[in-house]
Amino acid sequence: MSPFRVLAVFILLLAAAAARPALEKPNLIVILLDDAGYADFSHTGHPVIETPAISKLTAEGLNFTQFYSAAPACTASRYGLLTGRNPRRSGLRWVIGPTDERHLHPDEITLAEGLKSAGYATGMFGKWHLGNPNTANSFTPDALPLAHGFDEWIGTNVSHDYADGKLLRTNPAGNNPVTGYETLATNLGTTGALATVKTLTTRYRDAAVSFIRAKKNQPFLAYIAPNFPHLQLAASDETAGSSQRGLLGDVMTDIDNLVAAVRQTLEQENIASNTLIVFSSDNGHWIKYQNTASDPLYGEARIHIGSAKPFRDGKGSTWEGGQRVPGVWHWPGVIPPRSVSSAPASALDILPTALALAGVPLPAGRTLDGRDIRPYLDSVSFPGTVPEFGFFFTGFENNPTYAARKGPWKLHTHLYSQTGNNYGFAPNSSARVAVSPNLLFNVETDPSERYNVAADHPVVVSELQALLAAFNASVATEQTFWGPPI
Repeated sequence: MSPFRVLAVFILLLAAAAARPALEKPNLIVILLDDAGYADFSHTGHPVIETPAISKLTAEGLNFTQFYSAAPACTASRYGLLTGRNPRRSGLRWVIGPTDERHLHPDEITLAEGLKSAGYATGMFGKWHLGNPNTANSFTPDALPLAHGFDEWIGTNVSHDYADGKLLRTNPAGNNPVTGYETLATNLGTTGALATVKTLTTRYRDAAVSFIRAKKNQPFLAYIAPNFPHLQLAASDETAGSSQRGLLGDVMTDIDNLVAAVRQTLEQENIASNTLIVFSSDNGHWIKYQNTASDPLYGEARIHIGSAKPFRDGKGSTWEGGQRVPGVWHWPGVIPPRSVSSAPASALDILPTALALAGVPLPAGRTLDGRDIRPYLDSVSFPGTVPEFGFFFTGFENNPTYAARKGPWKLHTHLYSQTGNNYGFAPNSSARVAVSPNLLFNVETDPSERYNVAADHPVVVSELQALLAAFNASVATEQTFWGPPI
C-alpha cells in the first residue's frame, strides 16, 4: 500500500474514532424560518417553489403533520422555543421593538443555557427579536444572546424591516451597542440597506458552517434563524431571478441552500449520525398583506405572500394557519427515514426533548409547557409514552389565551386576525372578539376550521373551558419573572 493510501486510511480511521456514539450528547441544530407558510415547500405540494434539500430532510427524517409554533408572532414564538414555556409566561408583548424596555428575562433558562451546562458549544445565526439594549433599559447586555447561553451570534436584533433594525455580531473586543458586540449594519428597514439585507441568509449559512467545523469535536447547539420569508423580501445574488415563483421562490431557494450546506458539512465532518436537526417556522405567512398592491416599504406585497393552505388565516391569528407550521426532525441512524407522525407536537417540546437527550435536568422553579417527545423519534431507542398533548394558543399584543387544544379538539374563546376577518363566526373587528358561544372544531377531520360542532359536544367544550381557566389561573399565581402577566 502506498504511503499516501496509508495516510488516507489513517485519516478516515481517526475521523471515525472521533465521532461520538449517536445517543451520547447529540448535537442539535434548530432551523427556524420567519413567516413561512405551511404550503411554501415542494414537499407540502407547492407546484413551482423548489426546496429539494428541505424535502430530502423531510423524506429522510420524521415529519410531524400536526406541528405548532409556540405563538403566531415573532417574539412570543421565539420565547416559547427557547424556554419550552407558553408565551403567556414571558411578561413580554407578542412582538417587542428596538425601543422596548423589556427583553428575555435573565431568570429564564434557555435551550442554550441548558445544553451549555452539559458542555455544549452554543452558536446562534439569525434573528434574535427577544430584546434590544436601549435608553429605556439602560443599554443592558441582558437583552442580547450572550446573556442567555450563546457563545457567539451574528444576526439582527429585530426583524429586518424595522427602520432602526441592526445587524450585529459578537466580538470580545466590541462595545457597540454594548460590551461584547459590534454593529455591522444599521437602518436595515430602509431601501438603502437592501445590499446588506439580501446577504443575511448567506451570512448565516456561512457562519453556521464555520461554527460546525470548529466545534465538530464537542457537542454543540446551532440555532439558525433566517429572517425570511418575512417581508421585506430580498434574495442573494446567488439565487436572484432563479425561481418560477419570483422573489418568494428565490428567498426559499436561499433557505434551501442553507439547509443543504449544513447537511453537507455534517457529512464531511463525519458527525451527521451525532446530529439532530429540527426544522420549523416561527408562525404562518403574513396574511395581512395578501391584498396589498402597493406598500411604502414592501412594494407589491401581495405577490410575495405565501400560503398556509389547507389551513385558515395566517400570521397573527390563532386559526390553524397562524401556527400550524412545518415540523421536521432529522437524525440519521436514529430516526427511521420516511417517518410520519400525525401526533400533535409543538416548538415547546424542543427544549424538554433536547435536554433529556443531553442528560440535563429540566429547569426548576418554573412551569414548563413542552414535553419530552423522544419516543416519537424512535420507540426502540426511546421506549415509553409521551404525555398527552395539551396546548394553549396565545394572541394579540400581550399574549392572552385565545384557544386551547386537546386531542383532536380545538376551542376558540376569542378570535383575532390581522385581516379583520372572523369568517362569519363573529363581527369583523380590528381587536380581539370574544366568541359567544365558544367555537369548537375537530381539527383532524376539519383542519380548515369550517364547522363549529360545539353544540354537539358540550362535554368537550366544558372540559376545554376548564383547562383554559386552570392554565390562566396558574399563570396568574406563578406570575412571570417580570411580575404579573401584562
